[in-house]
Amino acid sequence: MPNVNRTILVSGGLALAAFLAIGFTLASPARRASPAPPRPEPVPGGDVARLASAPHVLFRHTGLGAHARRLGVASIENPDAPFGVTDLKCDRVAYAAGRGICLHETDGLVSTYEAVLFDAGFRPGATLKLDGNPSRTRISPDGRYGAITVFLSGAHGYASASFSTRTTLIDVSSGSVIADLEQFQTMRDGQKFTAADFNFWGVTFARDSNTFYASLWSAKKTYLVRGDMAARTLTVLRDNVECPSLSPDNRRIAFKKRVGGDLAPWRFYVLDLATMHEHPIAAEARSIDDQIEWFDDTHVLYGASRGSQSAILDVWIAPVEGPEPARAFLLQAASPVVVR
Repeated sequence: MPNVNRTILVSGGLALAAFLAIGFTLASPARRASPAPPRPEPVPGGDVARLASAPHVLFRHTGLGAHARRLGVASIENPDAPFGVTDLKCDRVAYAAGRGICLHETDGLVSTYEAVLFDAGFRPGATLKLDGNPSRTRISPDGRYGAITVFLSGAHGYASASFSTRTTLIDVSSGSVIADLEQFQTMRDGQKFTAADFNFWGVTFARDSNTFYASLWSAKKTYLVRGDMAARTLTVLRDNVECPSLSPDNRRIAFKKRVGGDLAPWRFYVLDLATMHEHPIAAEARSIDDQIEWFDDTHVLYGASRGSQSAILDVWIAPVEGPEPARAFLLQAASPVVVR
C-alpha cells in the first residue's frame, strides 16, 4: 500500500487534545454528557456460548480491572444481566455472518497495533499488523469483506485539523488485503476528483456487499462517498457527513454532522438515501465522536463518555425519530455490534 503523506497543517493555533476515536464525547459545558442512570454496574460471569446463541451485543468492556478492553457478550433482552467475557482484547470490533475483526493495541513497552480476525466461537485466526492507532472497522453483512481505518500521524481524533488516516479493505476469510481506499478512483460531479490530502474513514457496507459508503476529508471539508468494490470507484454524494452507518433496511444513513466549534463540533443526523433529506436525532443533543450502530430500523446505539473527566464509556440507545429520550443501554461498554 502506498504511504502517502497526508498530514494536514493546523491553522489558527488549534491545540485540541488528541483522542482515540472510539466513542469519546467532546462536549462544552452546555452539552456535557449526562450521567448514566443510577443502577448497579455490570459484572462478568455470563456464559459466553449461551449468550451468543441468542440475540446479543458484542462490545469492548470499558471498566477497570482484569476484564478491561476485553470483548464482551451481553444479552439484547437483558443487558443488565452478567455479561460474558472472551479472551480477545479489542479497542474496536466488527462482526457479521460468523466472522469478526478485533482491532487492538498490543501489550508491551512500544505501542504496536493489530487486527485479529475471529470466528463465531471467538477463536482468533489471521492477524494483520496495523500501521497506526485503530479507529474504525466494519464487516459486510455476508462476512466477505472488512474495512479497517487507522490513524497514521497527527492527532488521533477527527475533531482536530491535523490527522492522517488509512482505510484498508480486506478479505475476511483469508485476511488478505484487497486495496487501500486511496487506490480507488474518486468522482465528483462527473469529474475525476483527487488531492494529496485525501483521508478516508468510517466505511459501512450495503447488503449486496459490493456497495459501501464512507467519509472523505479534503481541503477542510468532509464528504459522503458511495463505493463500488467491483469497479474500484468512489462517488461523492454530499458534504458534511462523517462516520456513516447504513440502516438494516439500507434506506437511511446515520452519521455525525459538524455543526459547532472545535470543542463540541458534532450532532447525530439521519439521511434518507432516496430523497437526500436529513434530520437530526433529536433525542441526543451531545457532541459525540462515534460511528453509530443500528439497533433496529428505528433505534441506534453509540458509545459516550460519562464526562470530560471520565475514561469510562457507556453504550446509549436513542430513537432516530420521535419524543422517546436517549438512555444508557449497556454500562461500561463501547464499540457495540448487534448480532441477531
